[in-house]
Parts: sequence; C-alpha cells; structure tokens
Amino acid sequence: MSLCSLDTNILLYAANEDAPEHGICKDFLQKVIENPVDWVIADQVYIELYRALRSPKVMSHPLSAVEAAGHVSLLRGGMGVMHCGYTTECWDRLLGHLQAEDFPYRRTHDAVLAATLLSHGVRTFYTRNTKDFVSAGFDRVTNPVDSL
Repeated sequence: MSLCSLDTNILLYAANEDAPEHGICKDFLQKVIENPVDWVIADQVYIELYRALRSPKVMSHPLSAVEAAGHVSLLRGGMGVMHCGYTTECWDRLLGHLQAEDFPYRRTHDAVLAATLLSHGVRTFYTRNTKDFVSAGFDRVTNPVDSL
C-alpha cells in the first residue's frame, strides 16, 4: 500500500473560510476523511497548523488558544487517519538534505517533515508548495488546488 500525506497549508486553507482555496481544500480534506486508511499525517503538521490558526499574520480572525487546540485535536483524533512523528530513524535521511551545499536553510522544517513522512512509508505528498518538496524523495508531489 502506498501512503499519502498532506502539508499544513491544505489543512489551513480548509479551515480558513477567508482563503480563496478554502472550498477546494475543504472538499479535498473530505476525500481524505472518506478514505483514511491510505493517509498518515505528521504531528509536525498539526503543530504548524495550531501556530498558523493563532497567527494574525496568517488569519484575518485568529483563533484563541482553546479554539486552535480544539480544531487541531479534532482533526488529529477524528479524521481516522494515521499519524506519525519524527524519530531518530529519520536522521540519516534528513542529514542527506541538510549537508548538501545547495540546501537552503529556510527549508529545514520542510526537510524534517519530508524525512519523517518518508520514514513512515509516505510516497505521495499533497501541498500548495510543491517546489520545496519535489526533490525530497516522494514518488509524487501534487498541488491539489491546481489538480482539481
């Protein structure tokens, strides 16, 4: 079985009714929920989502701590998808990216996410930010907004 995952931005747009991508990402998330056995989401994504939901730079109406934690907790526990976290077994894969001369330091968090997901069997990754993940090692990196 080939596992799929998604980036924080998909969950953020699905939650943010002010985002132009809201409808498409909400529909995409519904498809994930309808077939959860093919999906795994890293805890890092949920943590990044919590931060984004609270940020006035990201949200025109940021959520309170309780609201953001509740939203993230509902997603993590209620979608039926598997979840994973960074483990020491991810280090060698991550180090391969970090020590590359042309690796931009700004992509460190993305590299940690990719190493985590790849180490847990994810082969397909959905994100609005495809350019930062195409060379991460996934078989397929797709922007669900552009592909629908």
